[in-house]
Amino acid sequence: MKIILAIYRFFLSLRYKVEIKGIEVLKTKNVKFILPNHQALVDPQIVFTHILKYTNVVPVASEIYANKPILKQLFNIFGTVIVSDITTQNRDTDALKNIYSNVVKALESGKTVLLYPSGQIAGQGYEKIFNKQSAWAVVDNIPENVQVIGVRINGLWGSMWSRAWIGKAPDFIKTYLKAIFYIFANLVFFLPRRKVTIEFIDITADAIIKAKASKQDFNLFLETFYNKNGEEKVWFLKHYFYAPTLNRKLPERIEGSVDDLKKNSTGFTDDIPEEIFLKVAEIVAEETKINKNDIHIHSNLILELSVDSLMLVSIISNVENAFEVVSQIEIESVTTVEDLCRIAMNQQISKDIFKPSYLNKRLSALHTIEVDKTKNILESFLTVFNKDHKEHFAYDKIIGSSSRKTFLLKAFVVSKIIRKEVEGKYVGIMLPALQSTTLLVISTYLAGKIPVMLNWTVGKKVLDHCVEDANIDVILTAKSFHDKVQDLLSDSVKQKCIFFEQKVKEISIFTKLSGLINFYIQSKPKIKPDDVAVILFTSGSESLPKAVPLTHQNIISNLWGVFEVVTINNDNIFLSFLPPFHSFGFTVLTILPLISGVKTAYTPDPTDSREVLKILKHTGANTLLATPTFLKMLLSVATQDDLKDVILAITGAESLQTAIIKSFYEKADKNAKLLEGYGITECSPVLTINPREIQKERSVGKFIKGIDYLIADYNHFKPLPQGEEGMIMVRGKSIFGGYKDKEIASPFVKINGEDYYKTGDLGKIDNDGFLYITGRLKRFIKIAGEMISLPAIEDVLFKKYGSDEETILAVEGNDSIEPPQIVLFSKINIDLAELNTYLKESGFPNLVKINKLIKVEEIPLLGTGKTDYKILKQQIV
Repeated sequence: MKIILAIYRFFLSLRYKVEIKGIEVLKTKNVKFILPNHQALVDPQIVFTHILKYTNVVPVASEIYANKPILKQLFNIFGTVIVSDITTQNRDTDALKNIYSNVVKALESGKTVLLYPSGQIAGQGYEKIFNKQSAWAVVDNIPENVQVIGVRINGLWGSMWSRAWIGKAPDFIKTYLKAIFYIFANLVFFLPRRKVTIEFIDITADAIIKAKASKQDFNLFLETFYNKNGEEKVWFLKHYFYAPTLNRKLPERIEGSVDDLKKNSTGFTDDIPEEIFLKVAEIVAEETKINKNDIHIHSNLILELSVDSLMLVSIISNVENAFEVVSQIEIESVTTVEDLCRIAMNQQISKDIFKPSYLNKRLSALHTIEVDKTKNILESFLTVFNKDHKEHFAYDKIIGSSSRKTFLLKAFVVSKIIRKEVEGKYVGIMLPALQSTTLLVISTYLAGKIPVMLNWTVGKKVLDHCVEDANIDVILTAKSFHDKVQDLLSDSVKQKCIFFEQKVKEISIFTKLSGLINFYIQSKPKIKPDDVAVILFTSGSESLPKAVPLTHQNIISNLWGVFEVVTINNDNIFLSFLPPFHSFGFTVLTILPLISGVKTAYTPDPTDSREVLKILKHTGANTLLATPTFLKMLLSVATQDDLKDVILAITGAESLQTAIIKSFYEKADKNAKLLEGYGITECSPVLTINPREIQKERSVGKFIKGIDYLIADYNHFKPLPQGEEGMIMVRGKSIFGGYKDKEIASPFVKINGEDYYKTGDLGKIDNDGFLYITGRLKRFIKIAGEMISLPAIEDVLFKKYGSDEETILAVEGNDSIEPPQIVLFSKINIDLAELNTYLKESGFPNLVKINKLIKVEEIPLLGTGKTDYKILKQQIV
């Protein structure tokens, strides 16, 4: 065995140049209790092989390692004390008693024992015991004449065996195999060596005194001993003698670190009954001997309440017994009192692990957002992103934070994939609000293609029409997202989908190098201002959606016009959760960040208000852009503390209710502004916005710069005097040039020799130039920013429930009330659930449903025989 150990020590020495200090304390004949700090999974191998040169030693090992191949046989040879691994679902409430009794028994029998007090490898460059009890329990009752030896290890923070390498404990077997490979890859004798210092010190007297005082005193004593030299700087040593120095950084998140544990639950606790919390607090107080008044719902069990994993097993068991539940949870996922309450309520513990956000770091160059209207989108992007490469640009939960340089480099590489996978002119993109979506849009421009933003919520029939209308052969999406919405997709759409994240994994070295070269030489296609930048679709609620081509000039002119009216600092942090198929979401939350570099936090589901709020708080986002419906949903779950840093919200696409305005100003920063605007997909989309200096309730604001407008009589399109109601007519560089399908009737009308776009909306302008929307010319309402056609619903229902002999039903709606209502007036009895199922089966999206059925004796008619919808609308309140 000594020969085997000597050989093993030799192979370790090929990588680790070990300096031993205080070795004389190992040469005494006393039984020893050895307590090292734990920097990496390799340090037991180093320490153990050196100790065995002077004395036999029995290690204490977790069952998770003791049961691994090879290690199991070795541990049996050395008589290892195996202890329960309570980070799995093992609920051994006697674990501490078993550890203590087994270790003391070994010491009493004359065996030297080695135990790691922390029970885990360090999560930072210093040691933390985290309230662990095993070492303290043994020392507090240590047999007479047993020496307590402290072992201070330095030099392994940054090793591939440490958490510093990948942010979590490495896989033992995989890392071991890598280590063997590196030895031979360096011709055995040329492996770069890491200096490691191991210092043995007799701490018997002080350790016993501190253990008798308390567990906290003992653990603090050990931490002070281990960290005598201060926090160790991370050292990433190269693995090949011929390689350059490693330029590696610490991972953004390190599991089990102090910083990681400080992140209490960012969830919501308003659903936890007070009586459950109070009972759980009593259980925790009894176990920890802490005053229950000092225990709060978000209290961190480890850092604030000094609960260790062994104590936690007992607490969980008591909670389960008190509430008569059995939970199936990982012990390590329970970190707060809230988690214990969730166990009591028999709920799953949802842990949102957010990667660090760096969006709140101030930009080096501060100024207001400006848009250069002389450049196209791609030129503006390259101009901005080639400056200040280190500035952080975007964040989402999947990727974390991205710098401008990282994002720019990815764009060039992904453009190569798009160019290879897409032969045609148009590229379908079907993804929610994510960094990846924005990346795909700009990569599409670099590839010389045109993005087509697809709405997966419209129903199979409508989506098929959109794909066919835009001549799309390839749809870029992500497999995880595709799997989530696949029930909404037809087989033909599924067949066109390419999972871009899989293509990224398959990318060749040649493609990466090609993208890198383009990054340095800034190779880009030529784009003219009137080239199409995107194809969006109208809502399709009146008929099948119409494809709306918007040019680079349309979008750039629109954003330029907005920021000539509204001033926003480039250091603001935007929160993006509107889907990018929405015109507002595309222009303001996809293109604006690309051409201005404004910092943007993305989250994909606008209906998941709690998740939206978590991202807002985590990133420090202070600027919201949302439809009133989504803003209302967010305000309903947010507290004043949640929104205290929000300084600006911009909303549009539907009527803004007074209640939403009131709620926003109650919860946001005292100087915050809520600006309502008005826009249309065909107009890129913003037409008006309330200025920051003055807002008028019920007004959608003033027209942005660059828009010529007038109010016209909607029968003859003659301009009307100021203050009179009529059709809103607009013209300007941000107005599109016509639908992709040229057979669709032109939406333009010539007035005074100029082509004006007829919006379909009725309005009037006051003496200060503020626009008020007074109605819709066509019978549609807006719900969640989507246009819903009432005649389209009526036509479908007529086919199933109508009569050719008389008018027996009519559909009317009202979006000036909250929530907006679609109502069916009927002379016959119809089951509401059956009716809405029929609408869905007929191809309408989930958003379209009859909210209420009103039985009437007669449908009111005009003298012409047409339905009098004015009377019906008056009944919807």
